[in-house]
Amino acid sequence: MKQTKEKKSLSLNEWTILLLGIALVFGMIVRFFPGIQAGFPPNDGGMFLSMIEDLSESHYMLPQFTSYNHLQIPYAYPPFGFYLARFLSDVLHISALELLRWLPPLVNSLSILAFYFLSSELLKSKPLGALASAFYAVTPGTFGWFVMGGGLTRSFGSLFLLLSAFAVYRLFQGMSRSYIGLSILFCGLAVLSHPEAILQTAAVCVLLWLFYGRSYVSFRDALIVGSGTLLFTSPWWGTILSYHGLAPFLTAVQTGSYGTPLWSALYGAIFGYEGSLPILPLLRVIGISYGLMKKKFFIILWVILPYLVDPRNAPSVAYYPMTMLVALAFAEGIPDLISRVRLYQPTITLNELYKSNIFNGIVFIVFIYLFVESGLYGFRLVNTTLRPAELQAMTWIKENTPQDGVFLPLTGSQTPEIDPFVEWFPALAERRSQSTIQGNEWLLGAGMYDRYVDLADLQQCESVSCVEAWSARTNLEYQYIVITKYDVPNVLVQSFHDDKSYTSIYSTNNVDVYKLGK
Repeated sequence: MKQTKEKKSLSLNEWTILLLGIALVFGMIVRFFPGIQAGFPPNDGGMFLSMIEDLSESHYMLPQFTSYNHLQIPYAYPPFGFYLARFLSDVLHISALELLRWLPPLVNSLSILAFYFLSSELLKSKPLGALASAFYAVTPGTFGWFVMGGGLTRSFGSLFLLLSAFAVYRLFQGMSRSYIGLSILFCGLAVLSHPEAILQTAAVCVLLWLFYGRSYVSFRDALIVGSGTLLFTSPWWGTILSYHGLAPFLTAVQTGSYGTPLWSALYGAIFGYEGSLPILPLLRVIGISYGLMKKKFFIILWVILPYLVDPRNAPSVAYYPMTMLVALAFAEGIPDLISRVRLYQPTITLNELYKSNIFNGIVFIVFIYLFVESGLYGFRLVNTTLRPAELQAMTWIKENTPQDGVFLPLTGSQTPEIDPFVEWFPALAERRSQSTIQGNEWLLGAGMYDRYVDLADLQQCESVSCVEAWSARTNLEYQYIVITKYDVPNVLVQSFHDDKSYTSIYSTNNVDVYKLGK
């Protein structure tokens, strides 16, 4: 008689590794897709390109100002990403522009692994950590801001925030004393990576101490980590203080969107979603409810904390604890509810569920659905990329207009922070742009919001007289007008074409450039 081999099922550890591997592969696909499809860094990054190039001019010395937009903007931005990009560009002979296309999605892909380490600790389960990482990897919206050109700094800030929380948690749990050094390293790199990461990292470390510290030893260790972080980062902030004093930091801290109502922001965090099916809001509600029942108070409070610390950056940070709650809902909350309804005793746990073909089938279906939605989300990022005609116009302007020329780009976009043309114009055309918002956070402080409203108003103009009235009201004068015709009304294009005060010096089907006067 033939003996049939019994099919061997995966062990829980093998299932965990497989799920984490799938999360990494598919997470990398959705993160690299926008840059591959666009052939250019999505959305923003122009200011960072200038800051990377500035390090070449300064021979790696920290400049006092950045050349971006000729505004004497203090070079006060945390510089880790710029230095790394400059170094890689010089060593590997890769252009800084290409690095802005590839480094952000690469670093953000590494964040999936860092998120796995942290979620496994906080959920006290590697399988749950892997499931949370799978949700994090393909949830639309978790990666958007990190894979753009401007994600060079945001992605590093995210990565080191996660690693800082992991190291500090392990330190407060009484693990190896080596976690003091790792905590200082990761917290220091978070400080050197992104302004908002500084606030969010400090906040989560304080929350970790309140829940898992509260002893003399952990208080002493926290002081050591804090002091070590200050010392580690002192070459940067010490240089900035010697250049500018506290002014740039006091100015930038006023731009955190602190007027946003907390409950409104939390409602958006829970019920907002990218996609056609409200799967994630449902899982978030179940996860929060189950988390409260199981006293997962740290994770729930971490959802709220980012909105108290820095509302502008809060959604991208709140995704971390929220995704852990989603995994908790999927693997424990819903099975527990089913067990209660059907009077099963005891409740089925993930240690048993992973063997179920039905459970794995549901995981697969939800994962694929989120992967598809993330791909569609990536397509929207591609649509926020500079077009070839716009790049061609910037090159012409750089080669054919005076270096001290002052331009007013008109694009029709009423959201200046996600208008790629006005953001990249000062870096690629190397000319002053009066309708660019980037960099003003270091100059205008709270006045940046007034400038934001002014720039949104400008892009609604439909005539020359409207543009000129805007210029007179804001005292933002110009010598040249650049019109990208994709989204501006035709009446505006015709208005400049007919006005004898403006001379056409460049015109294509997509972009017009006018000089004020003859």
